[in-house]
Amino acid sequence: MNFKHLFLCCIAIFWISSCTTYRYEYIAPATETGKTCAMQCMTTKQVCYNAMGQQAQNNTNICHQQNNYSYQVCVNRAQSHDDVKKCNPNPQYCPSNPNYWQCDESYRQCFATCGGTVNVYKNE
Repeated sequence: MNFKHLFLCCIAIFWISSCTTYRYEYIAPATETGKTCAMQCMTTKQVCYNAMGQQAQNNTNICHQQNNYSYQVCVNRAQSHDDVKKCNPNPQYCPSNPNYWQCDESYRQCFATCGGTVNVYKNE
């Protein structure tokens, strides 16, 4: 692992450890209509999760393709076997973690609109 990667990992660990997190408590709507509405919110949330997962996978695939292309360009430009050894087959990290924040936020709003209650607790 080179110094740049080690430095970025240290920054990421510090950033994650210093984050404030939130916990959500959901109290279901009192009416049957509200409960049915809240179930529809959950279905919409799941559709959103699936879309975000697919988007993350597509982004990862594109990143890997770019890495392969960059590697091939490097190899093709290499003037010697030693130059080829300097080519990095994975020049950039390709994250594959979906971002579900918008899905969760939309769900909380939908749930509350259906008559449910969303309590937020801040964890520091």
